[in-house]
Amino acid sequence: NELSGSGVAARVDANQYAQDLITLKSILNDLYQNSSTLPLVIAPGGFFDQQWYSQLLENSGPGVLDVLTHHIYNLGA
Repeated sequence: NELSGSGVAARVDANQYAQDLITLKSILNDLYQNSSTLPLVIAPGGFFDQQWYSQLLENSGPGVLDVLTHHIYNLGA
């Protein structure tokens, strides 16, 4: 859940993540081509970084990501 933005210990570039989502969507389309239902692609579930998320959406393009998520910790002040 910490792969987006600047990350903590590990990080995936938004362009790479977008390409991986495109590949995943293609695999799902192939696997479920004869099915009446198709699993949703829900990602990335990481810390919010506006620039990273913008790049992800721009590079993955329309029709790839079904649900955009982010991870948040509310630990108080």
